[in-house]
Amino acid sequence: MKFIIKIFLMSISSYFLPLYLPWWSISIGAGIVCFLIRGSNFNSFNGGFIAGGLIWFYLSFTIDHITHSILSTKIATLLNLPESIWLIYASTLIGALITGFGALTGGLLRSILSSKKPSRNNYTS
Repeated sequence: MKFIIKIFLMSISSYFLPLYLPWWSISIGAGIVCFLIRGSNFNSFNGGFIAGGLIWFYLSFTIDHITHSILSTKIATLLNLPESIWLIYASTLIGALITGFGALTGGLLRSILSSKKPSRNNYTS
């Protein structure tokens, strides 16, 4: 359940933060969400990757659809891509990786700053 809540909150922050801050603020929003909600580092990265990928695909596709693919077709031609959809896939991958690594950073920061549990292993000194 925490995983779905993380994805939802990271999606909301990834959608609204770039309206007022630079584009890379999606990683800060994902980091804050994963810092506040405890979870494993693997789940933090996966949640950020999914949330960032979904939001960036949605935004890229809607902008491309509204502009009738004028600019994306020209950029795809410059990059020797067969179709403009590959440009949308590339931007989705970039957004997903940035959000995933931001979420992983927030999760790792929480694990660094949280108190360490004493080891229950009797063989360590």
